[in-house]
Amino acid sequence: MEKDKSIRVIEIKQNVFAKNEINANKIREQLKAEKTFMINLMASPGAGKTSVLTRTIALLKDELRIGVMEADIDATVDAEMIAAAGAKSIQLHTGGMCHMDAAMTRQGLDEIDTKDIDLLFLENVGNLVCPMEFS
Repeated sequence: MEKDKSIRVIEIKQNVFAKNEINANKIREQLKAEKTFMINLMASPGAGKTSVLTRTIALLKDELRIGVMEADIDATVDAEMIAAAGAKSIQLHTGGMCHMDAAMTRQGLDEIDTKDIDLLFLENVGNLVCPMEFS
């Protein structure tokens, strides 16, 4: 079958997450320079993330300066539990968004001030709470 010469196909391949990747790389560079190790702890609601963190804090708080950024659509319960366990804690309300992107993470990092943190956790339900249309 012969191709129609009147039709031109132009392939445009661009990463839709390019801006997010640039921001994420800047975050990685900053944390590396500050010697702050960050772990994104993601699991379904009720899976035990906060329990793991409170136990980890209890075991390591005398050796490491620990911070936790709690990402949640609306609640503050987990951030309060983390603060009571002895770690620096902030709550990040995602405003109904069902994921954290690099810009949101940057806002949290600016607020918690990572310069005096050795180990930083981002407790995150991620897109595990997204409605089906966002999957």
